[in-house]
Amino acid sequence: MIQSFICEKCGSTSYEQFSQTQVKCMQCSHVSFYDTGYRVAKQFELSSDKNVLDFVEKINYKKASLGKRFVNYVIDVFFFVLLVLAIQYISVTTNLTHNIAENSILLFLILSMFCYYVFMEYKFGKTFGKFVTRTKVVSTSGTELTLGQCVKRTLCRFIPFERFSGLINNEIFWHDSIPNTLVVEDEV
Repeated sequence: MIQSFICEKCGSTSYEQFSQTQVKCMQCSHVSFYDTGYRVAKQFELSSDKNVLDFVEKINYKKASLGKRFVNYVIDVFFFVLLVLAIQYISVTTNLTHNIAENSILLFLILSMFCYYVFMEYKFGKTFGKFVTRTKVVSTSGTELTLGQCVKRTLCRFIPFERFSGLINNEIFWHDSIPNTLVVEDEV
């Protein structure tokens, strides 16, 4: 059964479509969430390959919310801590760490984090946190993520106060803007 729109403020059934899931009541101008089934017609643009004159489907991404990005971060930190604890347990049980300096441990942690982010984002376009929240990293140019972009993203994570940059820059962090990437909803 198809449900029709009824404004929660005034009870009117007339509405104006804003997006796939937002409508504005024509009576009282209240904006509500309501999926009318409306889908935007596909858009096309010229191919980025300068040697071919062809049209390709234009992809419009929905940027991931700040809340989902925070959940991604918490899950990734949790997973990374588990990974480090597992490696530490293996090294202690096999007597590999009896004379390792504290600086070596810090270097190991930084290298492990670097490898984790670069590998996961280059291979899958997402980390474990992004798998859970159904988000992914894409290139702003619409092409596949390059290894260079993934390395830049990870290096930018080590910039002091980088974790706060998205709060002042329209929810786009430096590790997004510098390598020309974006974290978006994964529609798959």
